[in-house]
Amino acid sequence: MEDDDNKPFQLTPDEKREATLVDTFSPDRVEKFIMGELTLGQLYGISIEESYSVAEIGYTMMEQGRLKDAQTVFQGLVISNPYDGYFHAVLGTIYQKLGMVEGAIEEYTLAIGLDPANVEAYVNRGELLIQKGYFEQAAVDFKKAMDLDPTRENPAANRARALAAIVAAALSKSIQP
Repeated sequence: MEDDDNKPFQLTPDEKREATLVDTFSPDRVEKFIMGELTLGQLYGISIEESYSVAEIGYTMMEQGRLKDAQTVFQGLVISNPYDGYFHAVLGTIYQKLGMVEGAIEEYTLAIGLDPANVEAYVNRGELLIQKGYFEQAAVDFKKAMDLDPTRENPAANRARALAAIVAAALSKSIQP
């Protein structure tokens, strides 16, 4: 059973006032935050549903090409909930679109660590690794993405298949005399 202190702060139906920082920043909750048992978002009383509502806005900004605004939104989401792989993956995508290769690789790596079944994060990181000349590491990412899609239905995994074939062909040509 989950401890009530790990849930976002909520008032009972009988309470008519809004939650204050005194409510959410109780000594118990602050201690749990310091010990890593609560995220910053949980400490502030932000529910996961609220976080995903904000993420929808940020994702729309990204689709509209408002990359810097989307970056700000997803950086905030990552700060408030660093254990959500989706937030890291989208921030990686934003960084990739902005040409921030190292930051994107880092975010994809975090996303994969939190969600090892994130096919898109493997493929996107693999693409960036190719750009940096790390072909073997890219091939590992592409293989993992392909293994996660045995039915060949995931578009990202199919992109990995195409990229893996291109990398293999390029490598075989580079080692021929």
